[in-house]
Amino acid sequence: MLRKSILTIARTLLVLSIPVFLLLTNLYIFMSPAFLRYEYGRADFPPSPGFTDEERLMVAKKAVTYLRSDVGIEILGDLEGEEGPLFREKELAHMVDVKVVTGRAFLVHGLLGLVIAFSLGVLLVIRDTRTQISASLLQGSLLTIVLLIAVVALVYFNFNWFFTHFHLVFFEGDSWIFDLSDTLIRLFPTRFWFDAASLWGLLTLGEAVALGGIALLSNRLTSRRAAR
Repeated sequence: MLRKSILTIARTLLVLSIPVFLLLTNLYIFMSPAFLRYEYGRADFPPSPGFTDEERLMVAKKAVTYLRSDVGIEILGDLEGEEGPLFREKELAHMVDVKVVTGRAFLVHGLLGLVIAFSLGVLLVIRDTRTQISASLLQGSLLTIVLLIAVVALVYFNFNWFFTHFHLVFFEGDSWIFDLSDTLIRLFPTRFWFDAASLWGLLTLGEAVALGGIALLSNRLTSRRAAR
């Protein structure tokens, strides 16, 4: 009875952790200078008023550096343009909030990695559970696929609703709403977030399909060996 309960818990944790783990894994890709260069380099990406291409990339890289490191908000607050500081106080306050949210996301990603490792370890230690590992990975990938199809469809058909409610979940009031002339909007217009959300969903979807395919193949091979 105890063995069955342990297996059930391990499998449940594994299945439920996979979607969020895969999604957060790709956060590292989209919060990188490489993605900035890719996005800004697209022929149809809108220009940024008041910035040359080189200046826009440089400032955006500093924003990513702030979010991904221990440096203070001064890295952005000290930036000056022709008319004074590049970022208003409201923008800097929002970036502080964003850093808190992304820090928590990275923490959750690490914890889920430990949960997945623990669950796999339990299933490997207990005998005759290889097929259960494959089945759990397949179920996790299928759950990810279902959720991602829904999210990607929402992004494509009603991005404004998705974008607004996403911010309402993680940020207070109108702290995330800015004027078109603000630096954050000039650096990261709606097109930037639409592309990022679309690619993020599609990439995670592709990873889930690959994981499901590997799990299905492994399950079949294990079943054939057991039948011999």
